[in-house]
Amino acid sequence: MEGQRVPEEDVRREDGERVAEGGGDEQERMRRGDAHARSRDGRSARHKNAPRRYVGAYPFEFRLRVAKLRTEEGLPLEDIAREAHLSPDTIIRWARLYRDGGEEALRPKLQGKPGRVQLPPEVKAEMVALKQEHPSFGVKRISQFLRRMLHLPGSPETVRRTLHAEGLIAPVRPKREKAPPKPRRFERSTPNQLWQTDIFTFRLAGKNAYLIGFIDDYSRYLVGLEVYRSQTAENVMEVYRRAVGEYGVPREMLTDNGRQYASWRGTTRFEQELKKDKVHHIRSQPHHPMTLGKIERFWEGIWGDFLCRAQFDSFESARKRIAPAGAGASRSGHSTAARE
Repeated sequence: MEGQRVPEEDVRREDGERVAEGGGDEQERMRRGDAHARSRDGRSARHKNAPRRYVGAYPFEFRLRVAKLRTEEGLPLEDIAREAHLSPDTIIRWARLYRDGGEEALRPKLQGKPGRVQLPPEVKAEMVALKQEHPSFGVKRISQFLRRMLHLPGSPETVRRTLHAEGLIAPVRPKREKAPPKPRRFERSTPNQLWQTDIFTFRLAGKNAYLIGFIDDYSRYLVGLEVYRSQTAENVMEVYRRAVGEYGVPREMLTDNGRQYASWRGTTRFEQELKKDKVHHIRSQPHHPMTLGKIERFWEGIWGDFLCRAQFDSFESARKRIAPAGAGASRSGHSTAARE
């Protein structure tokens, strides 16, 4: 109706102030429209590219200062946004929180881990009651009883923390880390009780060459050593038979799990030869070179003292020079002791 006056409705402007919608002149509405557009576009290049003063959540003191600049001191929105490197929307929200809830409304809220639900006090009280009624129940049994019988949540770790807070169980002591086991050192008491054998690879005249050696465990004497261009079972057998012919048959033979010595399927020719000579075959653990420590140390010595420095005219020259050098590197006296 033309004679009825339209009631004034309080509306909130974008800058947080309350003004009367009815009765405002055209310029005021235009100004509000401009302010609204500036607020929508408040993240202008000036604010988008401005560096943030803080990383993560803004401190409470900073939020409070910004809210007071707007609500109590009445500074323009654009000036605060420019100086504090904030968007106008953030300033408006902080000012509204400060007006409605005071300083406490601006304090950051502590948030737990995502997806973690706090148990009601009644469930924790049930955990305590079960433990008091049944002292022999462990945390797992209490957790299962709650879930199966009472249909209540509660993991064993939650039960543990609850009972520990009530002083009903002792804290779990962390297990002490055990020292790594010391490597076993063994040595046979007489010659020819145990031989060790291994293959050493090195470069000779631009190609791979292979040292095949047999060493006595007791005396560290090198009973067999030859150089080959290939590491075949036939070459291993040749060195072994030559050593047996000169020093006799050992009681035991220690090898790694190389294809020349052992096979996961069937029996190798080397194992057949040992069985024929009634030699007990001992295989080292996979990836455990310390078991063959004596011959491994021999390889280190002959490489560092001789092979890495020597110059050979040909492969045959290398074969003639390496065998005597290897025999000299090991301890002597095996032959005499073996024949006694």
